[in-house]
Amino acid sequence: MASHLSNRELAKKKRKETILAAAEKLFLHKGIDNTTMDEIAKEADIGIATLFRYFPKKEIIIQTVATAKLQILMDALKEIEQQTSSCMEMMTAVMDFFINQMSEDEGALPKLLDNFINYKAVAIDSFDDLDMYYEMRDEISIVFTRMIDKHKNDGTIKQELSTAQILSTILSNFSVFTFKLSLKGNEKLPAPELTSEEQLIIMKRVFLDYLRP
Repeated sequence: MASHLSNRELAKKKRKETILAAAEKLFLHKGIDNTTMDEIAKEADIGIATLFRYFPKKEIIIQTVATAKLQILMDALKEIEQQTSSCMEMMTAVMDFFINQMSEDEGALPKLLDNFINYKAVAIDSFDDLDMYYEMRDEISIVFTRMIDKHKNDGTIKQELSTAQILSTILSNFSVFTFKLSLKGNEKLPAPELTSEEQLIIMKRVFLDYLRP
């Protein structure tokens, strides 16, 4: 009996993952607002009734996908925290993570998070709650703060800079810049002279030069 239940739960987990993968693909290529539940069901090769049993509202899918992207960031931060030994090394690794995400999975992480933030701003009332997303976001802030506090007095960055200045002004702005640059190419605009990655590398150098004592 226990084995049967275990297999059933495994099947449910796999079905849920299939739905989320289908939704992410559609969100990435069509945008969150332009994706319907019918399209998600079709992409996942399931009936619409089955989809609603797993996710009664599209907003639940949206929040789950966005939170999964934050989890990727969280995992990366914890790895960086373990592998770096100075504040400058840590800041460089964090910025490199964002730059590398531009080419990972079609830039899914920055594109989907930017799309989610914009969607949430205009459709906040559509969400029953955003607890899962906010909890992950707050946990990331805690880890960021801990990383900076641990190394900020090691002599590799300006001593007068506070944790809030580093986190709110530099890292937050760099991540937002990454999100916005990830959208380049989605519109029919003249090709820029510099790629998004090249622009981010320049921005990284500007920030790191400012941080140096």
